[in-house]
Amino acid sequence: MHNELLNRQYDSVILQEVITSLWSGCGEIARYKLDKTPCVVKSINVPKHIEHPRIKQSQFAINRKQQSYEVEFKWYRDYSSLLPVQSRALECFNTINYKQLFALVFADFKEHGYDEATCCPEYILAIIKWLAYFHAFNLGSQADGLWQQGNYWHLDTRPDEFEKITDNELKKEAPLIASKIQACAFQTLIHGDAKLANFAVNHQTLDVLGYDFQYVGKGIGTVDLMYFLGSCLDEKTLIADAHKYKALYYEHLGEAIKYFDKPCDAQSVIQQWQSLWPYAWADFYRFLMGWSPSHWKINSYMLNQYQAVTQKINRK
Repeated sequence: MHNELLNRQYDSVILQEVITSLWSGCGEIARYKLDKTPCVVKSINVPKHIEHPRIKQSQFAINRKQQSYEVEFKWYRDYSSLLPVQSRALECFNTINYKQLFALVFADFKEHGYDEATCCPEYILAIIKWLAYFHAFNLGSQADGLWQQGNYWHLDTRPDEFEKITDNELKKEAPLIASKIQACAFQTLIHGDAKLANFAVNHQTLDVLGYDFQYVGKGIGTVDLMYFLGSCLDEKTLIADAHKYKALYYEHLGEAIKYFDKPCDAQSVIQQWQSLWPYAWADFYRFLMGWSPSHWKINSYMLNQYQAVTQKINRK
């Protein structure tokens, strides 16, 4: 079916290999030669019913998944080519849509000296810099056509998981946590799913490419940083080193805000986003407690951040 979609745009379509299937049968990512050019194609077709091994998919959840692919399509069509050299996205040659079918045609980053990011200190530092420049560049964006609240776990987009939370105190605190993050005066675009697996790094230059922008939208940079560090640091390393990585991120952020000549005070942005660090962790903790309460990411570092937020709420 997606070959038919590609055939509308290209004279020669040769499938070379399927790299992976998308989440719960929503499509696939495959290597092609399109008019003799090596490409990677993300083919998308969200089914009417989604099977998931952990949770039953409501219509709300299926609609969220459909919208996530529509947002990603708009991101690559309208936004990604505008990014600065310090925070580039994977190059997208073409965006194709016909009815419910979508295809995104990308450069094959492996052909250009990039590999999937791995959990080594040099790559972590390079991605932290990428995040800082991405957030600084997009400060004040209206996110037209994107999520008006980025990331896949925020409270408004997860009513099914919220209902499954058994901790009544957490349920009471959840709206307060969410509103605190949303009320921040300095909003930017966030990647929304900034895990290690969604970046590629050139091992020689340490240049970084971001990809998989299904949940890009408005938010605060701290949320991306929290999610990224949680994706690549274990409990012990988070406790020992998270403060160092945070300091480096905010240093890069300050430099980038000045570099892009943004009409805001860099220190004010940094102070507000720093103050919301525990709230970002608490908000993700709320999601996990409704989605998968035994998830490995729920560790003592996350719980300490949540407890810090609880204490602040109780003091009011």
